[in-house]
Amino acid sequence: MRYRNRAWKKRIGAAALGLILTNAAAFPAAAQETYYGSGSYVVGTDIPAGEYAFFTEDTSGDNTYSYCNLTLYKDDTDERRIAVLRFQHHGLVTLYNGQHLVLHDGWAVAADQADIEPGVSGMYKAGRDIEPGTYRLTALTAEGGSYALYNDVRYYYDYIDAYGRFIEPTVITVEEGQYLELTDVRDIEKIG
Repeated sequence: MRYRNRAWKKRIGAAALGLILTNAAAFPAAAQETYYGSGSYVVGTDIPAGEYAFFTEDTSGDNTYSYCNLTLYKDDTDERRIAVLRFQHHGLVTLYNGQHLVLHDGWAVAADQADIEPGVSGMYKAGRDIEPGTYRLTALTAEGGSYALYNDVRYYYDYIDAYGRFIEPTVITVEEGQYLELTDVRDIEKIG
């Protein structure tokens, strides 16, 4: 099974949804899902707690290498910043009640409703978005690519299992339940 960057010609570029939220961008068409556009949200009040997929708001056909940015604070006083995250195409984060989320250049949907298809850039949960197993990664350019493996996405960088930058093709193993983040990757091929 091999995935290339053009595999992302999926629902992200679909027609705009009639759901408009504060500062909302164009969302994929799907009536049963709730999307949250760029803006400020208190978790538990404006957006339910849970794991979310965050996507770039770039709706062009070539959005694989666009970015989504978000800032997460411990509470709505904005005195304690937990993380500033930047995802290439899409990422996954678990939100908890009371946190303050500021979303820029993107939109969010509950991760179990995101229908994430395997591709190259972005973040995937093994067993839900991508099959567990061994993969060969090929960098997008001569400057190389990178991958990261996480065991949780609640505060993101606190739960990293492995990280690697590579120029030549590299082989990694992703276990059930792990999260795989890919940046500047041209090909991902399952080899075992």
